Amino acid sequence: MEQDAPQYERAHTTLRSFVEGIGEGAPHSEVLGLVGSSDALFLAALLAERKEPLLILAADGKKAQELAADLIFFHGRPGEIFLFPHWEVRPYEPLSPHPEVEATRLTTLAALDAGRARAVVTTVRALLQKVIPRSVLSGLVEHLEAGHEYLRTPLLYRLDELGYHNVPQVEDRGTFSARGDILDIFPPSRSTPVRIEFFGDTIERMRPFDPASQRSAPEELRSLELLPAREMILAGEHLETFAGRLKERCDALELPRTLREAILEEVREGLFAPGRNFLLPLNYPSLDTFFDYAPGGRWVLLDPPAIEQASDQFAVEVAEGEKRMRDRGELHASAETLFLDPRQLETALGKRPRIDFSALRLLHLEEERPLFRINAEGNGDLRQGEGGLQALAGHLRDWSDRGWRTILVCHQRGQAERLLDLLEPHGVPVRFSPAATFGDAGRGEIHLLVGELSSGFRLPDDRLALVTEEEIFGRRVRRRGTSEARARALLSSLAELKEGDYVVHADHGIARYRGLLHLQTGATEGDYLHLEYAGDDKLYVPVERIEKVQKYSGGEGHAPRLDKMGGGAWEKAKIKARAAVEEMARELLKIYARREMNQGFVYSPPDRLFREFEAAFPYEETADQLSAITDVLSDMQSERPVDRLICGDVGYGKTEVAIRAAFKAVLDGRQVAVLVPTTILARQHLESFRTRFSGTPVEVEMISRFRTPAQQKEILQRTAAGRVDILIGTHRLLQRDVRFKDLGLVVIDEEQRFGVSHKERLKKMRAEVDILTLTATPIPRTLHMGMVGLREISVIDTPPVDRMAIRTYVSRFDDNLIREAILRELRRGGQVFFVHNRVQSIAAMAEFLRRLVPEAKIAVGHGQMGERVLEEVLVDFIDGRTNVLVCTTIIENGIDIPAANTMIVNRADCFGLSQLYQLRGRVGRSNRRAYAYLLIPGEATLTSDARARLKVLQELTELGAGFRIASHDLELRGAGDLLGARQAGQIAAIGFEMYSELLEETIQELKGLAKEDRIDPEIRLGLSAFLPEKYVPDPNQRLVFYKKLAAAEDEEALYLGADELRDRYGELPPAAELLLEMMKLRVLMKRLRIEIAEYDGRRLTFGVNATTPITPEQILALLQDPSGRYAFSPDYRLSIRLERLPAEEVLGEARKELQRFLQAC
Repeated sequence: MEQDAPQYERAHTTLRSFVEGIGEGAPHSEVLGLVGSSDALFLAALLAERKEPLLILAADGKKAQELAADLIFFHGRPGEIFLFPHWEVRPYEPLSPHPEVEATRLTTLAALDAGRARAVVTTVRALLQKVIPRSVLSGLVEHLEAGHEYLRTPLLYRLDELGYHNVPQVEDRGTFSARGDILDIFPPSRSTPVRIEFFGDTIERMRPFDPASQRSAPEELRSLELLPAREMILAGEHLETFAGRLKERCDALELPRTLREAILEEVREGLFAPGRNFLLPLNYPSLDTFFDYAPGGRWVLLDPPAIEQASDQFAVEVAEGEKRMRDRGELHASAETLFLDPRQLETALGKRPRIDFSALRLLHLEEERPLFRINAEGNGDLRQGEGGLQALAGHLRDWSDRGWRTILVCHQRGQAERLLDLLEPHGVPVRFSPAATFGDAGRGEIHLLVGELSSGFRLPDDRLALVTEEEIFGRRVRRRGTSEARARALLSSLAELKEGDYVVHADHGIARYRGLLHLQTGATEGDYLHLEYAGDDKLYVPVERIEKVQKYSGGEGHAPRLDKMGGGAWEKAKIKARAAVEEMARELLKIYARREMNQGFVYSPPDRLFREFEAAFPYEETADQLSAITDVLSDMQSERPVDRLICGDVGYGKTEVAIRAAFKAVLDGRQVAVLVPTTILARQHLESFRTRFSGTPVEVEMISRFRTPAQQKEILQRTAAGRVDILIGTHRLLQRDVRFKDLGLVVIDEEQRFGVSHKERLKKMRAEVDILTLTATPIPRTLHMGMVGLREISVIDTPPVDRMAIRTYVSRFDDNLIREAILRELRRGGQVFFVHNRVQSIAAMAEFLRRLVPEAKIAVGHGQMGERVLEEVLVDFIDGRTNVLVCTTIIENGIDIPAANTMIVNRADCFGLSQLYQLRGRVGRSNRRAYAYLLIPGEATLTSDARARLKVLQELTELGAGFRIASHDLELRGAGDLLGARQAGQIAAIGFEMYSELLEETIQELKGLAKEDRIDPEIRLGLSAFLPEKYVPDPNQRLVFYKKLAAAEDEEALYLGADELRDRYGELPPAAELLLEMMKLRVLMKRLRIEIAEYDGRRLTFGVNATTPITPEQILALLQDPSGRYAFSPDYRLSIRLERLPAEEVLGEARKELQRFLQAC
């Protein structure tokens, strides 16, 4: 057949012949036979040999993202490969693109404009939408150079013009913060923000910094490119253009003047309503196309028929969207000003040199084009089967013997090291260097690389084989590390303290915080926390004693009563809380002691079978999850019975921890019982355990209402005979007829949801078998710390997917948007939660949705239904018999439905932040993009309250401060769940942080480790020591630093605090230097247990606590001093005669005296 092939067809094309063939200059070529990520390898070969840029067009965003990542892997220079995504919202939808998406688009356009992009991967939808004019963008891009002068006021005005938001603390892209000589900024083109330090108007240095810790990195940048923060520039001349063209468009559409004015008012307030981005054509005289940014270069079309289909589909959506806006009489830009039509796209691509990567060979009668036929093979035959890794090892040896270049690719170093260990027994020599790249791999060798590659392939003609970890262990879902917000220190509760919030003073009880005041008394000035008590009593707390004050946390929506200063109610509340805490701690200690005395079963260390089972886990383990697994395995190998609590939200990977513990138990010949509170959870666990144990001889069964009496009897007989390895069930497992042959491990899911009698039975079991408890309620870190040594707790708080996984949109209630959102999910075979939190009208809402989306199979579920009825509704939804669940917030409670990846929340403005955050977490459980739509009432102009709520909800789309408050509220709920209702009442009475302290103290006392009373030194030396407002403008940040400095236990902590201040705000002013010196005295006083230092102009007096380490001999030696300066009174007050000195010198004298004591101690 080969001789009949046309002259222009090249069979068995290699990388070299492909590059040479393209270089022969044919304007249009075609490539056939590519599989896996081989398309990216051939493109990387072109980039390496030719200077022209490549413009790569994919039919959809998923393929574009995959190809961009693959191209970076093969090309090796990520700074030259760019992605140009679509907005990811349908034409004319009342939604705004995600800020990350706009940032990526602008970064790519700027790179094209500057000629930095070697390759750009884009989609049909992105190409069909017009963009910000090239002349405008290049005029807006600012370049800052270290050592150059920039006038500060014009620079800050410019940032405002570019769409950056001025904030107290920079955490998100498109924000900046100016403080004295320091400017923090987060340009869209960077992965981290940058701290710019000025000397006058000259930039001294620029350094990246971590948005979580706010500390800068040591590396310095020579230059910084500042791009606009968004595609619409609503300032200066562009705002004028927008206002003028808005008037013209409103007049043309005969829309009222009030609407135009409302939109302009919105824009001036910096509040851009969802969907306004589609008014982009009104912002500039005319828009450009992507082709204006990329006039040269060679185009590469991935699957041309799919591109044509996507182009036609998008054109239909544009026409439908425009018609909808016209029919409703809503403001919109005409389609021809914002979009290209498919014919225009076809014409533009037809004029340019291009390569088609085709899936099928189509006959082209009108032209003969070079055809490159590539002999590529997929890796479908390599998937680890019954024979484990034996088959793969055979392939690897075979390729190596034949002189092939063989490359194995893992996403993370941990998985690479695991694969290395698993291949070792098979005698396969693998070269592994974590920093090696694709270009480092030589022929005849097997290389293991760490990198991002979507899939592997083999090229026999090039003697090359690439295998990814998915092709060995199965598809994995990759996760990013701990989100920035989660990594924050506990101090952040003060960072969110607002005027009017409740606080707890250790001595006086619950008060209302009225702000941070700067007060002057005589010659002394300083900052004070203004607290207001019942009866209008006021207390001014000096900042050095801020340790006495905590933010009150008693759970979402709980408003406590203010205490009266000097009243006895606060002391009574503390005594009552201490009694309740003591009772609980004694109970815990009793169980703990019983466990200590018992000898547990000692399991063997993990073997090769266990390691292979681990490697087949279809997700990337998070650091927290690995840590929890290690904790459990080491518990199992110790002589003590296991009793560990694994805490983490639904989908965070707790079940896998339990599965590995269960597999270890079964491998050592023991049986496992998995106890769950509901039949639905029993079913879910059965499915996940059976899926995970497929391919192993482990026998998993379930006993619940879903089984007939005959089935139950048969399962129980097999369990008693030892033929069932893992038995899953509800409290039915606790009944007397359930017998195991050799029960070794009990896994309890959500123990707090079982009744009292069941809990008593579990308490008895704790002393007999190993217990692993799982809970989806977050446990606060402070509580976790307080219970160390009583209850072994592993916390998994790394989110299961990265922060981009759930696209969150805020929108007005819009029939079309709701219909499109539901249909988009149903088209991809998914399911939808529609949250409507009013039981009275939920049936009417379901009926409305049935009319709106007749294609959907709609069910209703709420908490007032009977338990069995609700169970049936949920089972139908889980099994896919219904695909839209209209429900109340019952879905907060731990159901895991990976197919449900769209959530619509009606009247989102009526929910608390923590509820919204937790609801949103019910979607985004699989490797699909998840969507959350937060609907607010559809008013033409929002009230000021609604505007404020909208701003908060928009913040929730980023993981900023809103997230931190939400997670804190959730943790409080978790504390109540873990400790029980009585303890939750005490938390509400005295506040959570005070409760945690009491718990820790009580446990220490009961263990016989008496804890010394905390010393909170008071300093009255007439010092003006504070952080000036000009230096740290944001009062909340000042509070955080005051707390940090006041909490320091040694000088090292003070120096670290001072370094952070200098890093973030510049050199310390005199008042801040004095504050630091005063805090050093405070550290000395804590160590010597001195409660007060005061100076009256003649004598410096220290109030010494009776438990001081200062010895009587030291005091005696002072009293015998011939100068007669020292006196000591029976109430432990040491006074030193001093001549009248300035306050700063008194401070120096005080430190000198205390250091002398410390040296002698």
